[in-house]
Amino acid sequence: MHGGRLLEFAKTGKKYIDFSASINPYGLDPELKKVLKDSIDILDNYPNQDYSEIKALIGKKHNVSEENIYLGNGANSIIFRLFQAFDKKSDICIPVPSFESYRLAAEAVSGNITYYNMEKLNISNSIFNTLSDNTDILVLTNPNNPTGYLIEDDLLQILLEFCEAKNIFVLLDECFLEFVENGDKYSQISMLSKYKNMAVLRSLTKLFAFPGLRFGYLLTESKGLIKELNRLTPAWDINTLALEAAKFSLKQDMSRIILKIQSEKSILEKKLNSIGIEIFPSRANFLLCRYKNNLSRDLLESGIIVRDCSDFIEMDDSYFRVAVKTNSENKILVDTIRKLIGR
Repeated sequence: MHGGRLLEFAKTGKKYIDFSASINPYGLDPELKKVLKDSIDILDNYPNQDYSEIKALIGKKHNVSEENIYLGNGANSIIFRLFQAFDKKSDICIPVPSFESYRLAAEAVSGNITYYNMEKLNISNSIFNTLSDNTDILVLTNPNNPTGYLIEDDLLQILLEFCEAKNIFVLLDECFLEFVENGDKYSQISMLSKYKNMAVLRSLTKLFAFPGLRFGYLLTESKGLIKELNRLTPAWDINTLALEAAKFSLKQDMSRIILKIQSEKSILEKKLNSIGIEIFPSRANFLLCRYKNNLSRDLLESGIIVRDCSDFIEMDDSYFRVAVKTNSENKILVDTIRKLIGR
């Protein structure tokens, strides 16, 4: 079950603070709100399918050719469509625990799924024992969701080399890398020209706080994949407001916000640790937590939504994930947990 179910729970009339969705806690930029309001007047027309302006902005941001960019209605839909672009019953390797949409997308195309159980919740050399000559696709998430761990760079390079030699396609999900301090230095986008068997997935909706609009993109130098993805994509796949939000967001410098979120994460981590919550050292904008009892249910009853991680493969209900929110909201979370566990 994905996080971000605030509107679902709010139907009861009760007020909640949503820590389950890892979104920029400072919300929409006021200027973006104005852009979206001004765009209302063009909603009586079909969206513009000429994505050249947005692709030019993405190309400039990442130093990639526009022909190597595929746009989608959110990163989630791109994952599903990418698996559809491969042969039915492809052999897909998914490290676990990880984002459940990989599994769902693989099941949707009747893929043969092999799970790699990560040692200490991180990719290690043991992954080479799981990959085989039959593996068609390897999914990697950097940083991982729900742990927030980054793959050690030397190992990642060896793994990419191995996959190229074995003709294994790599889907590298970097959707949360935007929140990592100096995240660009960990990105593999610059390696796309070397690895034609790799695609890098990105999203704008988390950092720029418009998940309700949906916008993501995929970068790859595999011409065949781009062609097949375009063939599978219906007309007007991205709505007008999402296009306007993307154009605005791609021109913004978010370094100050990223540092602010990382600072709040450090404070939250220390406070949760001090009251007996086990914290896994995330590099992203969320924290994977663990306690001896299931706190997710009790927190929900107290008006706080966290991501219960019991449906992640290799995890149980002692694990939960919290997004980093504002200082005042984070304080409410810590105080509520303190009361629940009697600390």
